[in-house]
Amino acid sequence: MPDKKMVIVTGGSRGIGAATCEKLLSKGYGVISLSRTEPASTDILHLPCDLTDTSGRRAVFANLSKRDDVFGLVNNAGVATPNLIKEFDHQIYAGVMDVNTTSVVELSAAVVPLLIKNKQGRVVNISSELILGFATRTAYSASKAAVASFAKTWALELGKYNICCNAIAPGPVETELFVKNNPPGSAIRQQKLDKIPLGRFGRPEDVANMVAFLMSEEASFITGQTLYVCGGSSLGSVPI
Repeated sequence: MPDKKMVIVTGGSRGIGAATCEKLLSKGYGVISLSRTEPASTDILHLPCDLTDTSGRRAVFANLSKRDDVFGLVNNAGVATPNLIKEFDHQIYAGVMDVNTTSVVELSAAVVPLLIKNKQGRVVNISSELILGFATRTAYSASKAAVASFAKTWALELGKYNICCNAIAPGPVETELFVKNNPPGSAIRQQKLDKIPLGRFGRPEDVANMVAFLMSEEASFITGQTLYVCGGSSLGSVPI
């Protein structure tokens, strides 16, 4: 493997993905962002990719499978479209599951052989605290539970190749989208804040810090885990 370890991050141009790219750069990794828009830093290799475009994303994944310098993969990108079960919309459900689960499997299937060849690697799937359940999120909660399950299954399959696979389940994180949906001063924002023992919302950097840790040598004996980065908001819901 070349001297600089490369990490692929989906959705690396904003929010948690952007913070993750910047954190990994600061730790000396090379970073490849798969995103529709360009990342802020020119130090990040940007591969334009729209995960809702099945044929387009598969072409990008196929090109990535030819690299020899990939050490890590962060499956971060996802979509969340509210939909009550009594108003079930098959198109919404299928769209969320395609981006949040099928594209994750397709990209991982393209990248994992590279990690096996190099006899080392990391896969981090960004899940969500909402795997514990949340009204209007039938598809989203299920899809994020799926990527956490993927990490457990892949940990069993890939451990013999020195590849660690884990999931991170963030709680409420103040991304642009979160602020848009939970504006300052709103009742829904305060309700969510009241459920966080640490008394603040997460920052994208909080999740990025966990990603960087899981990529590090210090995390080489951690695999198959779902790690909550939520300020304690999952307490009372997660089984011991």
